[in-house]
Order: sequence, then structure tokens, then C-alpha cells
Amino acid sequence: MKNAQRLALATFLTTMLLIAIGAYVRASGSGLGCPDWPTCHGGVVPPGTRSALIEFSHRFFGSVVGLLIIATAVMAWKHYRHSAFTVWTAVITVPLVGIQGLLGAVTVVKELPPEIVATHLITAMLVLSCELAVLLSMYLEDPRRASQLNAIVTAPSRRVGQLAIAAVAWLAAVMWIGGYMAESGASTACSGWPACNGGILPAGNSQEITHMVHRYLAGLFIFFIVPLVVVAWRSRDQLFWSGRVAIVLGALYVAQVAVGAFNVWYTFPDVLTVAHTVIATSIWFTLVGAIILTFYVPSRSFEANLTNRPAKATA
Repeated sequence: MKNAQRLALATFLTTMLLIAIGAYVRASGSGLGCPDWPTCHGGVVPPGTRSALIEFSHRFFGSVVGLLIIATAVMAWKHYRHSAFTVWTAVITVPLVGIQGLLGAVTVVKELPPEIVATHLITAMLVLSCELAVLLSMYLEDPRRASQLNAIVTAPSRRVGQLAIAAVAWLAAVMWIGGYMAESGASTACSGWPACNGGILPAGNSQEITHMVHRYLAGLFIFFIVPLVVVAWRSRDQLFWSGRVAIVLGALYVAQVAVGAFNVWYTFPDVLTVAHTVIATSIWFTLVGAIILTFYVPSRSFEANLTNRPAKATA
């Protein structure tokens, strides 16, 4: 079981790295560094140009992630067959990452249409969510974690998870528009922050509108994240994980707002652009983690053990 958990963790971390590399591909303008697919300039090995190497590194790590996801599914089937959630989530992730690869191919062949690039980003978030679900379920189904799993099953409230569902749904819209904005060239349409070229409302051109829609949605996200942080912090005595989630989400949100502002002020340098995506991804998986830890249902065998445990203690 330990090896399966380590593999699931390695898969999750490698996917995070892949997302960061994908953000760097966009930030550096290397999306067509390899103008064909699956080859790069007609060959298996890319030429020595900077853009080709950057784009090809993303493809390489994408292949590594695909193999890790398949290996994780095999390990889940081997060691966690008693947990239908773990096995089926691991298995579903395999075709999902295949769809992600096809979207990547379409992105290159169609020469980076913004709507496909944005959808590619959201699909990456779905893959990451499935990987996190597999990782956490493996962790919780470990017999050594029986007390923590029991605490989840007997939790007095599901409010944190409910708020996290609403927050991650809104964040999906924020990130889709953000991905569209980045690829459509609207990132630099507004020269100031928080105002856009000196005004609160955008001018009539489509790029300013796209840019400001992203800002409006990101600004309204505060009405999802603040209540969630408050409720999670107040629930820290009942939920062993919620206090840490509150701290992490609060810190990440503040960092994301700051990085977003600095991106505009310094005209989207590569480092800040990548950081913006990585922080958004971190907020995403923290929210997904809160949802899983709220609503996770143990396998029947594990649930039976939890039910029988108090009876034995009483006897």
C-alpha cells in the first residue's frame, strides 16, 4: 500500500510540474515551438531552438504523467480493490488524460485557438482533481488512518465542503476566462490595476472586455473564499483538517491577488505569469481536497471495521 501511495503522490506532483511547464509555454510564446504533432518539426527529437525545447519539454512531461497515471491505476487495482472509489477514479483518470492529450494536439494543429487553450487548462484541473482523489482515498483507506477516517464519517457538519464546491465551480470560470485572455492577447489590454486604462469599466474593444471580465470574476471570488475560510477556521475543532485548509486558502488567495496585480504592473513577466497559474492551481486542489475530506465515504469493509470498533471498546 505504501508504494501505491508514493506512486499516487509522485503522479500528483509531476502533474503540478506539467501544469507549471504549460504555463511557461504560454508565457514564453512557445506554444507553436513544435508546429506539428506528435512529432516536432517532423522529427522525434526537437531542434535546438529555445521555443521548440520548451514546447517539447511539456510534451515529454505529459507523456511521463500519462504513464504514471496508468501505473497508479494498476496499483489501485492491485492494492485497493476493496475501495470502489479509489479503483474507479484511478481508472477514469486514464481516458481523461487521453482526452487532455488530444486537446493538446488540437491546440497545436489549430494553431492555439484561445477557447481550446482555456479548455485544455480546465481539463488539466480535472485530471489533477482525480489524481488528488485517488491519493487522498488511498491515504484514508490505510488502516493506520482509521481514526481520521472515523472523524470524517462522524463529522457534525458538511458546510465546509458545500462552500468549497461553490468556490471551485466559480474558480473554474475564472481560470477558463484567464486562459482565454492569456492566449487571445488580452492580457496587456489594461495597463493599470485595479482600474483598466484609468477606468473601472472597459472600453468597447473586445480585448479590454475579456480582460476585465476575468478581473470581475476574480474579484467576486472573494465572496466565495472568505466565507469558506471563516467557516473552515471555526470548524477546526470538529474537523482535523479544516484549520489548515483555512490558513492555506487565505494565504494563497492573498498571494494570487498580489501576483495578479504585479503581472499587470510589470507587463506579465514569465516568472509572475507562471506563478499566477501555479497559485490558482494550488487554490483549486486545496478546494478539491476540502470537498473530498468532507464527503468521502469509506469502503464497505473499512466502514464495517469503524462500526464495530466502538462496540468492541464498550465490551
